[in-house]
Formats: sequence, structure tokens, C-alpha cells
Amino acid sequence: MREKINHIAIIPARKNSKEVKFKNRLLFKYTEEFVRKINWFNKIILASDDQYFASKCKKANFIFYKRKKKNSQDNSPIKSVMEEVIKEFDINHKTIIWLLYLTIPDKKISDFKRFKYITIKKNFLSSMSFVPIKTHPYDCWIINKKIKKLIKNDVYRRQDKIKLFEHHHYLCAFKAGEINKLNSELLNSNTVPLILNKNIIEIDTRKELYKFIERKKV
Repeated sequence: MREKINHIAIIPARKNSKEVKFKNRLLFKYTEEFVRKINWFNKIILASDDQYFASKCKKANFIFYKRKKKNSQDNSPIKSVMEEVIKEFDINHKTIIWLLYLTIPDKKISDFKRFKYITIKKNFLSSMSFVPIKTHPYDCWIINKKIKKLIKNDVYRRQDKIKLFEHHHYLCAFKAGEINKLNSELLNSNTVPLILNKNIIEIDTRKELYKFIERKKV
């Protein structure tokens, strides 16, 4: 009989935001509504330096964790936040941790169900979603008085350019015991990629925020 593995969702939510003040407060409800559709999370932990979320978590049946100041800066790596929560809650090394960003509010249950199949496979360690790059590095230039190619090449045909992808935290999960082997973005060479050919909405600016909210009203 296969051992039952727990799944824990961790939601990082800093109080401060350079672009939009209290952005995470405005976006909280969309992830809260989405999480209700997930039936495999044993716990949902929201880690924040914003006391505002304490009452929100109580109503949503989330666990509110007041994260340390050093891991609440705009340059704090997400890995440090995950390490802090794993240590604080003494999470078993076999537990699968799911990262959920409030700033990626348009989550699809079909994507998460597809992703879950990867996490329950034997010898699973970590997985991440990837999307095709929009601009190939072969086409990038450095401009500093004079111009020069970022990567020296004379390749001009699209079909001659190697296919490249960038990671995206839209889907991100890993075993708690793997955290020390992951880089600051929570992946390594053993990470299983899930390629998505879709546009993922990530809220960075006030314009993007209001556009998303207005679309949700329709």
C-alpha cells in the first residue's frame, strides 16, 4: 500500500509593494475562491508580514503565519520564505509543498489537476511550469554607446534557433526535503517541467490590476 503524502499550500503575501500599494490585499479573494476548488490540500498557510490577513485567514480556514522581517523585503528570495515556513511548522520532508502567488490570480483547476499527476509519481522531487520565451536571446542587443549582440551569432531564420523556455511560478511544487537542493527560484536540473502554451496573467502594475478586476466583473 502506497504511503499517503500530505500536500500543503504556502501563500506568500508581503505587505509592501513598489508598484501597487496593498496589491496582495486586493487580490486575496481570487486565490481564496480558487483554493476552495482544490480537495487535496491538507493545510493552507499564508505567510505575511501584514496583520490584515490574520482575520481573512480565519474566515477562509487558512493558517496565518507572521513571517520574519528579513524575509519580507522586496529582495527576499522565495526560497528563504519557504525554508522559514517549513522549519517553523516542522513539515515532514516527504510533504509536497505548493507555492501559490496571490499576484497570479487567474488560476485554472484543469492546469492544477494535470500538475498534480506529476507530484504523485514515484520519486517526485520538484516540478515547475514553463512557457516559451517571447524574445529569443539571439535577437537581443546590449546598447551602451555602441551596440553589440548579447550572444554573438548570425542566425536569422526562426527555425534555426533552439527552442527556449522560461520558468513560471504559476505551477510550482516540491517535496519539503528537497528545499536545500533547489535554487533561489525553487528549481534545479532535476525539476520536472510542465510546458504551457498560454499567456499567464501576473499582476505587477496598477493598470494590470484594474484591467483584471474589471474583466472579472463582466
